Amino acid sequence: MAKTSRKKSANKGTVSKIRVGDSPVHGQGVFAIVDIARGEVVERCPYIVIDDDDLQSENRLNDYLFTSPDAKTDYLVVMGLGMLYNHSNDANSEWEIDDDNRFVRFTALRDIKAGDEIFQNYGEEYWKTREK
Repeated sequence: MAKTSRKKSANKGTVSKIRVGDSPVHGQGVFAIVDIARGEVVERCPYIVIDDDDLQSENRLNDYLFTSPDAKTDYLVVMGLGMLYNHSNDANSEWEIDDDNRFVRFTALRDIKAGDEIFQNYGEEYWKTREK
């Protein structure tokens, strides 16, 4: 059986499973560099909180922010590659906010092959905030 090479990161000996690349869907996206099994954590990203008052209504950063489940007036700036996952209604991964440890966990919903783009479903709330 062939060995899969995985690039070690400087962050606590973790193994990188993903990379950023040009997406055929939109701009840049996140891609698997190794096979990722259903249920496997793709990435854990720390975040910082920005209050709604700190954002201008027409701010390009708004397209990349996550809405806090605790306070709809707070937004999360997700570090790592967390803000680069593209949307799909048929997403192959999901995200979950861990407020106790202040990170967002991205997990595979089904097996993802090396080279595949990894998608999130942004949810209805995201699209409602973009209606004009």
